[in-house]
Amino acid sequence: MAKEWLNHHVNVEGSWQPGQPEFFKSSNSVSLGGASVCIYETAKSGDVILAPVARCGWWCWPWRARPAICFSSYGGAEIYLKIFFSDNRFDYLCAPLGTPIELANVETIELNLLFLIGNAAAERVLYRGLVNGHCVFERLSSEAAVDSNLISGATGTSMPGQSYNETRALDVTVLSPSDLSVERMVLDGYTLYGTGSALVGTRIYDSLTQALVSTSQDINLSAPSIGVPISIPVSATLVSGRSYRLGFYVLGNPESPSSADVFLPASFPYTESTGLFRINSTHSVGTDAFPQGPNLAAPRVTIRTHPL
Repeated sequence: MAKEWLNHHVNVEGSWQPGQPEFFKSSNSVSLGGASVCIYETAKSGDVILAPVARCGWWCWPWRARPAICFSSYGGAEIYLKIFFSDNRFDYLCAPLGTPIELANVETIELNLLFLIGNAAAERVLYRGLVNGHCVFERLSSEAAVDSNLISGATGTSMPGQSYNETRALDVTVLSPSDLSVERMVLDGYTLYGTGSALVGTRIYDSLTQALVSTSQDINLSAPSIGVPISIPVSATLVSGRSYRLGFYVLGNPESPSSADVFLPASFPYTESTGLFRINSTHSVGTDAFPQGPNLAAPRVTIRTHPL
């Protein structure tokens, strides 16, 4: 998709008096409806001039007929983005932006302009602001992200409390007509008893080449952690029609209290409920490596993707 820009220009002047807000704020926004976006640049230009009218003090001699005026420049405005997400979160991003950043599930980008107009030591402040800010962005996808539970759509049997000190994964084929960008993976049903810890990380391998195609940061989990879903951001592109092994590497320290509730599908293949993936088989290996060995039990994995 083409790059777009959000701009906000302010040409304002006025007189501030005590009791009024000390900051001038104005904003412009664009609604994105839960899209994934890349923000390439934020920048600003312009200046703010303040002319404080001083309260009468040691510099205000009796023969002075009116308060003193001291000219000064505030030196500019604060320009920042307030980014609203689909899950009701929001975050801030300041200008200028030096590195492009990709964000998922963005509902609204709000471009804000903020500058000081008040001074508690002054009787009043005359101000003039001429400021412009802009944001350059691209909609990577106009569709909202989808969570695919990889054991949904299957009949089978649950197996609670199975040892988990290995790489467990499901072999899947991408049925989506478009490539998919991965945003996060969630491991459900994991349990770590006692006082130990565990290393947990997402793993996405190409089924044909056995190459690791995901980028994520492993996390350290402290015991006790009982049945709490483990969500890890991950970056990967899944090509339409190709097959991958999606899962988690887990290693407990000590190993004995590290376990998970797994699922035994009655048959393969099956299509999970969103229709984006066909599940071909389940696999495991006792190390942090390509899960080549067959395994009847599937880890409870949910993967969040959006189409490219």
